[in-house]
Amino acid sequence: MAVLLIKAYQLLLSPDHSWLKARYPYGYCRHYPSCSEYSRQAVVKFGLIRGLFLGSKRILKCNPWSEAKVDLLPNE
Repeated sequence: MAVLLIKAYQLLLSPDHSWLKARYPYGYCRHYPSCSEYSRQAVVKFGLIRGLFLGSKRILKCNPWSEAKVDLLPNE
């Protein structure tokens, strides 16, 4: 269910994945993959609790003072 909610957000509201992408052709998110895609992948790979925890940590990193980077899921 959480994956469906994240996908709905991506299709309807996300500046990197939805119809808003036309306004931001070079992307909007500071990190790769975007926070919503990172959260979706984390929930699929690690389950709801750990996936949402990792996604929340990633969203908190998304601020003007953090360095933009490629941030992949942990292997464990």
